[in-house]
Amino acid sequence: MSSGTGDSLVTSTMKKPYLKSDEIHQRTGELKQSLAIWRNILLPLNNLLEWEHKYDPLVIFGIITFIFIFILQANPSVLTLVSCVILVFVLIDLLVPMAIRIIYKNDNWTSTKDSKYTRLCERIANFEDHIKQLCESALKMRKERPLMYLMIGAIFLAFIAFCGQRIDNLLLSYLTTLTICLVPGIRNRQLIPFIRQYIIEFWNNKKSIASSSSSSSTNVSVSSSTPTISSVRTSAIVRPSSTQPTHTLYSTTSYGINKTKAQ
Repeated sequence: MSSGTGDSLVTSTMKKPYLKSDEIHQRTGELKQSLAIWRNILLPLNNLLEWEHKYDPLVIFGIITFIFIFILQANPSVLTLVSCVILVFVLIDLLVPMAIRIIYKNDNWTSTKDSKYTRLCERIANFEDHIKQLCESALKMRKERPLMYLMIGAIFLAFIAFCGQRIDNLLLSYLTTLTICLVPGIRNRQLIPFIRQYIIEFWNNKKSIASSSSSSSTNVSVSSSTPTISSVRTSAIVRPSSTQPTHTLYSTTSYGINKTKAQ
């Protein structure tokens, strides 16, 4: 019985990755079909976010900065801003596919573009799978460990509320949007390990400088506390007592004759 149960566990654990890969592959095919109209827009946008050219980070920074400067100058209310954003998305959803059909009427879709489009759809499917797993783990924690779920949720939401209270909301939204748009290019250029290594080296150098300064201060304190040889010698000199007469020798010169007097 034990061998049978062990074999069943092994086969079930071996089947899970295959099922997951099949689901992602199936979802990738669905996304390729549903986003086929947008593929001529998604590929240049993906190339921009992945920093295909050297000037792409500057373009992203400039576009996002221009949008938020316009919002800052307009200074709309929250309800007006939300309504305008939803209106922009509705117009894009209705008008852009019509413009794409007109502009890309005779589209030359190559195998290179198709491979890039497939990779993009696969990334979207993986992102959806990660979000799904995160929600499932949160619900599982809520059922199995409600105290841990409450503590993590309270700390996270309190931190967000504190940041929203201390930092300007428009500035916080600007930094969040800029970070989200720059992350794909950072990952594509593999800059995350470089940044991590730079932070580790900076921290180690800071710790070494702090330790060397503390050791030098301890050495200075020890050297000041230990007596020197000259001080020992001066303390070892026997001073004359008050009973012994003191002799003072001095010389005076008068008309070229040296006279010495003793008292």
